[in-house]
Amino acid sequence: MIVVIAADILGEKNNGTSVATYNLIDYLKRKGHEVRVICGDKNRINEPNFYIVDLRSFGPLNSYVDENGVSLSIADPKVILKALEGADIVHIPVPFAIGKATARIADKLNIPITASFHIQAENVTSHIYMMHSKIAHDIVYRNFWNKCYKYVDCIHFPTRFINADFEKTVGPTNAYVISNGVKSLYRYQKIAKPQEFKDKFVILYTGRYSREKMHKTLINAMKYSRYEKRIQLIFAGDGPLRNKIEKKISFLTNKPILGLHEASELVNIINYSDLYVHCAYAELESIACLEAIKCGLVPIINNSEKSATRFFALDPYCIYKKNSPRSLAKRIDYWIEHEEERLALKEKYMEYAANFDFEKCMGRMEKMMYEAIEMRHYKMEHRDEIHGRVVGYTDALNDDFAPTENISLHRIKVMDDFKYLHKNIFWKIFSFILYRLLAQPILTIYAFLKGIRVHHRKNLKKIKKGGYFLYGNHTCIDDGYISQVLVEKKRRTYIIANPDAVSIRGVKNIVMMLGCLPLPNSLKSSKKFLEAIKYRTSKGNVISVYPEAHIWPYATNIRPFLETSFLYPSKLNLPVVAMVTTYRKNISLISKKERKPKIDVTISEPFYPKEEFSSKENAKYLRDQVYNFMVEVAKNSDNYAYITYVDVGPNSAKN
Repeated sequence: MIVVIAADILGEKNNGTSVATYNLIDYLKRKGHEVRVICGDKNRINEPNFYIVDLRSFGPLNSYVDENGVSLSIADPKVILKALEGADIVHIPVPFAIGKATARIADKLNIPITASFHIQAENVTSHIYMMHSKIAHDIVYRNFWNKCYKYVDCIHFPTRFINADFEKTVGPTNAYVISNGVKSLYRYQKIAKPQEFKDKFVILYTGRYSREKMHKTLINAMKYSRYEKRIQLIFAGDGPLRNKIEKKISFLTNKPILGLHEASELVNIINYSDLYVHCAYAELESIACLEAIKCGLVPIINNSEKSATRFFALDPYCIYKKNSPRSLAKRIDYWIEHEEERLALKEKYMEYAANFDFEKCMGRMEKMMYEAIEMRHYKMEHRDEIHGRVVGYTDALNDDFAPTENISLHRIKVMDDFKYLHKNIFWKIFSFILYRLLAQPILTIYAFLKGIRVHHRKNLKKIKKGGYFLYGNHTCIDDGYISQVLVEKKRRTYIIANPDAVSIRGVKNIVMMLGCLPLPNSLKSSKKFLEAIKYRTSKGNVISVYPEAHIWPYATNIRPFLETSFLYPSKLNLPVVAMVTTYRKNISLISKKERKPKIDVTISEPFYPKEEFSSKENAKYLRDQVYNFMVEVAKNSDNYAYITYVDVGPNSAKN
């Protein structure tokens, strides 16, 4: 392949983005591909296959930009077009000037495009002192999407965390979650400590000296550690906050070591260090942390909701309370006092780090590029049918494109002691108020404003009395209330949901009062769950089920689903009704621009179990009736494909 890398940030290998870009370039060259690089590095001006553009001047802010160790470039369309001549694919490491312009031009030329997600919103907002602002966060991500990523065929995310963080703002993308990988150079070696550190407990932290890296947490933790006089800190890195860090460390007994190190020297430092601390508030992946644990160094990690690194914690003592020096100090003291446990965990971490093998990760990146070429060909062949973005999937039963960061939930399991039925009079009163007096009227108005329409609701009148089961396709977050507010207005409706629904702290009881029935995780809770379904339906209530299980936003195809959930109505001899969500095109009356499509819900006639069938036979029969009705309605030519889902196969680089 002829691969064009549009690299806004290259230059020195003093930041994670530059290192990741160089690694990809070197790997692709080693595999025999021709790699062309568009960048602003004037030192490369005479090197073959480097296309040099001018650097951007920020006037009086140039010194501040230089302190950050990066140089930003000006996009030159002429240089970009020259680099793109005969190219098979374009790769964009960051969505800055060169990346944005190259994506736009390559898309017009129908050249396949891949892009990496190396810039977290907080990496931008921290420079304008808005690191904790959700509004600023969303503005940054929408800009990234509208100016760059919407043109891209496949997007590489280093972690599921950052994939979820971005998609919470912009919706589903054709995502490939692939680690940047750790090179074989980083491995355990028995390295003796330097003489001056012989009696010291060495703690390493590798990272740029910037606000979001929170070096101050480790420095301040020394005020609370019982072993401050024994601890030797090493801050491997550099950056704009170096002077501030040098001032903050003045009180320490042992002067910390500051500065950048060559890779071979850093490997030695990791191997003679006793502990690794990662304080970053915002982090995409942290290859630095992975390099440390690959060498067997046990980490202590900041439990920040904006950091993917926290998921590397394999022990409760490997994570500390967000941004808390006292909590960090306690963890440090624990590991100093429990050396045998730390050494045992060392082996576990080295085994865990094998998941981030550099060659395997780069192999998946290369495969992603080939799949991007296929995806671009698909888009060109079906251009008349595609109205928006195209997302690839590998498993119709298990892939989940929900626009929520499920990994951030405090997950619980619905075990033996979980209470499904509440007979307490006060519970019933509060539940009635929430459901009938608050949720239903408010959500009815909300649904009206969203333009949601329900068709053939009169079919429900054919069920004269008793409860029934309502089955729907799962394509939007509005599914959480449509059945309760717009479909069945008289009977109370309960929704079978994933246990995540009751995992959010502080709202479990509210969710239950509104009609959630979380799926059980134990034999005893399963019995209680079935008893709750039987009780609710015996009172004439409705049970709403989404057999596709996972949300695929705006999907117009009906995914295959099993008959398992149809055993409920089969055993209780109750009717089932299908409701099918489809979409209609939505054009703004003012701007005339296309907006997110509006929702239509179509209701089937009731389907009844057959007396001559067994429970299993009836489950399959009811499933087929519901599935066939859904497929028939979804095939309607007016069902607008705002997002098109394409099967890329189980052997995709996505897996």
